[in-house]
Amino acid sequence: MKLGIIGTGVISAACVNGLMKSNAPFEQILVSKRSESISFALAKEYSTVEILDNNQEIIDKSDIVMLAVRPQDAEYALAPLCFTPDKQIISLIATFHHQKLKNLLGNDLTICRAIPLPFVAERVGVTALYPSNEIAEKIFNYLGEVVVAENEEEFDRYAIASSTMGIYFETLSTLSDWIIAQGTPSQNAQKYFAGLFNGLTKTALKNSNLPFDSQISKHCTPGGLNEQAVTVFRENGGHEALKQSLLSIQKRLSNT
Repeated sequence: MKLGIIGTGVISAACVNGLMKSNAPFEQILVSKRSESISFALAKEYSTVEILDNNQEIIDKSDIVMLAVRPQDAEYALAPLCFTPDKQIISLIATFHHQKLKNLLGNDLTICRAIPLPFVAERVGVTALYPSNEIAEKIFNYLGEVVVAENEEEFDRYAIASSTMGIYFETLSTLSDWIIAQGTPSQNAQKYFAGLFNGLTKTALKNSNLPFDSQISKHCTPGGLNEQAVTVFRENGGHEALKQSLLSIQKRLSNT
C-alpha cells in the first residue's frame, strides 16, 4: 500500500515519523517537495519516503492521499488536480469542511477529515476523525488513539480544543517565569513544572472515565494552597478567559 502526502509540513512530518516507528503496512510514502527542508529530511531519514515534484503524480501513484496544505493555499494547490473514486482521501486542512472539500475535489470521492497533533510522531495522543472511515482509523491507530466524531459540529469542537496547545505552554511559561523571577534556577523550574504537569496528565488518563471536575476536589484540600489558587484564578477571570478563547475559535470556524 502506498501513501501520498500533498503538503509536507510539521504535521505531515509528525505523521511520517510516527508511521515509520510503527508496523504500518506502507511499502512507500510519496511526499510533495514543499516544504523542501522537511521533505528532504524525511527522504534522507527513511528509504521508504520518496519526493515527487508533481502533485498529480503523487495522487496517481498512491492508494491513500493525505492533504496537508495550508488552508490559504488549498484551492490554488488542489483545484487543478484530478482524484478518482478509488482513492482514499484524508484531509488535514483546517477550516475546510467536508462539503467544501467535495465541492473542490469531487462529490463522488471518499473523504475523511482528521486532526493529528504533533505528538503523533511519538505515537501518542488522540486524533479526531470525521466521518467514520475504516482505513483512516487504522492509519491513525498506528499513531496513538482515535476518536470518531458523529457529525461535523462535534469534529469542529475537537478542532477548537486542539487550539489550546499554545495556552498549555503559555501556562507553563507563566508559572516557570514567576518562580525564576523569585530566584529559582531556570533549569530547575522547567524540570519541576514539566514533571508536575506530566504527573497530572497521567492521573487524568488513569481516571479518564471520571469527569475532570471530580479531580479538582481530590487535588484541593479545603482551606489549602491549591484551593486558594483555584479560587483566585476564577475570581480574576481565568476560567472566563479560557472560554472566550474557545468561543473566538468557534466563531472563526463558523465563518469558513
